Amino acid sequence: MFYLVAFVVSLIVSLFLIPILIKVANKYKVYDEPGDRKIHPKSISYLGGFGIYFAVVLGLFAARLLDSEIHFDPSFFFILFGMTIIFLNGLGDDLFGYSANQKFFVQFAICFAFIDSKGVIQIYLQELIDSYILSRIILSFVLVTIINSINLLDGIDGLAASMGIFITIVFAVLNLLQGNDSLAILALSLLGALVGFLYYNFNPAKIFMGDSGALLTGFVIALLTISTPYKGFVISINHSKVQIINVILATISFPVFDVIRLFSLRLISGASPFSGDRNHLHHILVDSGVSVGKSVLVIFSIAIFQLAITVSLPFVPWNFLLFFLMFIYSCILIVIRLFLVNRYSQIN
Repeated sequence: MFYLVAFVVSLIVSLFLIPILIKVANKYKVYDEPGDRKIHPKSISYLGGFGIYFAVVLGLFAARLLDSEIHFDPSFFFILFGMTIIFLNGLGDDLFGYSANQKFFVQFAICFAFIDSKGVIQIYLQELIDSYILSRIILSFVLVTIINSINLLDGIDGLAASMGIFITIVFAVLNLLQGNDSLAILALSLLGALVGFLYYNFNPAKIFMGDSGALLTGFVIALLTISTPYKGFVISINHSKVQIINVILATISFPVFDVIRLFSLRLISGASPFSGDRNHLHHILVDSGVSVGKSVLVIFSIAIFQLAITVSLPFVPWNFLLFFLMFIYSCILIVIRLFLVNRYSQIN
């Protein structure tokens, strides 16, 4: 019941708050204005992060109040504090426009502070490089990459929310299978918030999540990424054993690979890795004439395909799988550029 409460409460709060935020934005003219890199033709509110934040928080509190075995322990408030800081950091950028260095510093500091030092990945890295501090620094960079990979998906209507929904569903299932109530509730609370938000973010969008919502979503996904493997390593799907860490890598692989590609291209060209451009895959598709809805469907299909491939594979080492997923991503990107983009360019 408390699993259902976490999802339903966050869903209802999101559905209730988002229309209010749209009206507030219209009244006070808090808009994301059209520009060179913006494809929306009119001013649209970017206050969706407010709805996502409060929906997640209220979903978490409602589920914990219902289940007496899940206490409001210090770790819960520690995570809540981290979510609040990352949300406010994104909101500040939405309202005042922080520099890339300022945003990176805050994100890195939060990730460094909130890493679960008992997590499987942290322990593995520490053993691999024989340094607790260095392993924590490396993992903080990884988590900042995950956060920004979700943030950079927020370029066309419905994409970041759709991918967030897909990722949180996987994390919710993994933690339910492991009996990890706290993480399952966190995933389901974010899931409900994103589903409610997506109702108003479908193309043509009535509201955007902004950096506040995108960074918050990325932060929760980063926390789930590092914490989910804590209780177990293997799950059974259709009578075959699959490493949990492999499922996680497949689930987050598309946005992470895309952000690594973008940052690499910018560095090669001599630009800042945080500078804006239109080299995102969703921009490539839209600029070639593929509709926003179909572009979201293409990218969503890639993510599902990579997860399906992983589940169908035998028990393979995670590092081999990582390179294999990167190879798949590269092949898909080439196919899209050579065939799908060219086809739409010729039609238009």
